[in-house]
Amino acid sequence: MSEENELFIKIRGVSKAFDGKTVLNNINLDIKEMEPLGLLGKSGSGKSVLLRMLRGTAEYAPDSGEIIFRVAMCPTCSWLDGPSKVGEKCRKCGSTFEFKEVNFWKDKEMQRPLKAAIAIMLQRSFALYSDEGVIWNVLEALERAKYPKSKRMKRVYEILESVKMLHRANMPDTRDLSGGEKQRMVLARQLALQPILLLADEPTGTLDHETAKVVHKALIESTRGGTTFIVTSHWPYVIRDLTKETLWLDKGEVVEYGETDKVVTDFEKQVGEIEREEFKKFGDPVIRIKGLKKYYLSASRGVVKAVDDISFEINEDEIFGIVGHSGAGKTSLMRIVSHLDAGSGGSAWVRAGDKWYEASKEDSGTFIENGVIVGGMTDWKHYFVGVLHQEYSLIPKLSIWDNLTRGIGLNLPEDLAKMKVKFMLNGVGFSDDEIEEILQKTHQELSVGEKQRILIAQLLMKEPNIAVLDEPTGTMDPVTKKYVGETIRKARENLGVTFVIVTHDLDFAEKVCDRIAKMENGKITEIEDLRTV
Repeated sequence: MSEENELFIKIRGVSKAFDGKTVLNNINLDIKEMEPLGLLGKSGSGKSVLLRMLRGTAEYAPDSGEIIFRVAMCPTCSWLDGPSKVGEKCRKCGSTFEFKEVNFWKDKEMQRPLKAAIAIMLQRSFALYSDEGVIWNVLEALERAKYPKSKRMKRVYEILESVKMLHRANMPDTRDLSGGEKQRMVLARQLALQPILLLADEPTGTLDHETAKVVHKALIESTRGGTTFIVTSHWPYVIRDLTKETLWLDKGEVVEYGETDKVVTDFEKQVGEIEREEFKKFGDPVIRIKGLKKYYLSASRGVVKAVDDISFEINEDEIFGIVGHSGAGKTSLMRIVSHLDAGSGGSAWVRAGDKWYEASKEDSGTFIENGVIVGGMTDWKHYFVGVLHQEYSLIPKLSIWDNLTRGIGLNLPEDLAKMKVKFMLNGVGFSDDEIEEILQKTHQELSVGEKQRILIAQLLMKEPNIAVLDEPTGTMDPVTKKYVGETIRKARENLGVTFVIVTHDLDFAEKVCDRIAKMENGKITEIEDLRTV
């Protein structure tokens, strides 16, 4: 525990009962400013009750005991901040912060402004305006926080960058986000309120393990250095990921409090290692192929069965390979999934958020949606499935900067466009120094590997839920292939995009993909799971 962190919250002798049943019994705890704290325990241990008590939810008022907040308060505008800001200038009006101690449940006058400075993420609740876009959801929260109007759009992009959601900035409907993306959007809205305390109640309990890791990383990085963070969970790995100190509760009683690793280890020794079904590699299916067919007539060959009654699924956050020789049916399958061609029978469904769209039907008309005009942006097309065709190339006369912005119709103020471009290029593995150097170049000045990484970034700038790469390595040498493979994996890790790689290069697919479907004569002969190798 750092000696530099200020004491922020004092909990003294707090007890609470519902219907005669004690849920918290004589809780005593000191919470340090900006030191992530975990509340660990089995279901019913009292974790969520304590969290809601800290939030100020009326029905969770303590029956006895006190909760004392030690804060910095502006004497002019009453803005609140953490105790370490005492003596500094208020960011709202410029006055000097003064120290104030608030008895949270007894000082009714101070309870309201203090509650306004506390944000909460509830389990199983996404709390988003689902009919509105990603940017609008954050803008609305900034407006409620009375953030300066002239600075709001820039702040939106800063917040989206901090929660790793810039790759979804222009999505016009948050219903089309994945579960992990929705949870990061909830975090973005809470951060927009500029809280001094962020409470998270089982924030990733319904997410798969890998998606949860992405949300955890966003929580840690976005709250570092400015927001005190308290999280509840009954999953030990969540507490290990997120916190430094942990309070272990059982039936409303404190079992142990101290350094997270020791408390969690002791917890696991007593209750045993907790397994969960969500400890899988991927999320739920995002592509579902059932009995799909693509037949057509050829004057020389008769009926050609390019795709012949195949069925399989691809999962969220997966890198899935479709491998086969020329004429095996790979490209025909890819074009149907991407809604470029219709099927002859069966179905190919694609999920965006909670909605499923039938890509194989010619008249489905749902794969491209117009975005809204926000903050000076022009119309934006959102593609659920983005395709990088093997013959696609960068526009020769444009710089890399222009290829990534106006070359794809992106019309943003320059400072915001820079943030998004940097985010995407970091996501495909370029360092900040490399980005500065490469943006002014044209494609003739790039290596083959650099071009391909830029093309992948350009595709991801369009914010697809699923990225289909058709023969991404072409005739590349082994070293360049290695770089491209690393780029795809980094983009999956950093941006949370599902990849489908269509290739004849089995060696490349085996090094990069999680699973591979092998095609021959329109049929899938085998689906190999490389995670078990």
